[in-house]
Amino acid sequence: MPVKKYCSYTGCRVLLPEDVQYCEKHAKVKQQDNRRRNQKYKQQRNDQKEQHFYKSEQWERCRQSAIVFYFGMDIYEYYTTGSITEGYTAHHIVELKEDWSKALDVNNIIYLTESNHQLIHEKYKKSKKQVQRLLYDMILRFYEEFRVGV
Repeated sequence: MPVKKYCSYTGCRVLLPEDVQYCEKHAKVKQQDNRRRNQKYKQQRNDQKEQHFYKSEQWERCRQSAIVFYFGMDIYEYYTTGSITEGYTAHHIVELKEDWSKALDVNNIIYLTESNHQLIHEKYKKSKKQVQRLLYDMILRFYEEFRVGV
């Protein structure tokens, strides 16, 4: 007999398969709650200038240039595990908070999967300069290996 568990929504007693977190009713409620919380979070952020920048045409063009440059792949994943994985997030190596002049510098952008993007930010907390150096080295290595003669 397959393992069943209760819906994770407080007080709900609907039995579900082990790999399902919420019943249909509460999955929608949870999704709406998350959406509201995210909207509120974005409105209350102190970095409105950054948020506005990330919605600009200039940023979108720069982001697309980075995606094309890296062939749409996460080079951090490529050089750490050897696997080719499609990226999702364009990450500023030197963050906007540190140096706004590098906002549209394609050499300051690396394309990452969302999980690697979160991992990089975690690593920044421990040794930011060392991780930044590693990322710049990966970009240089990628350029040398894949952009010969360009």
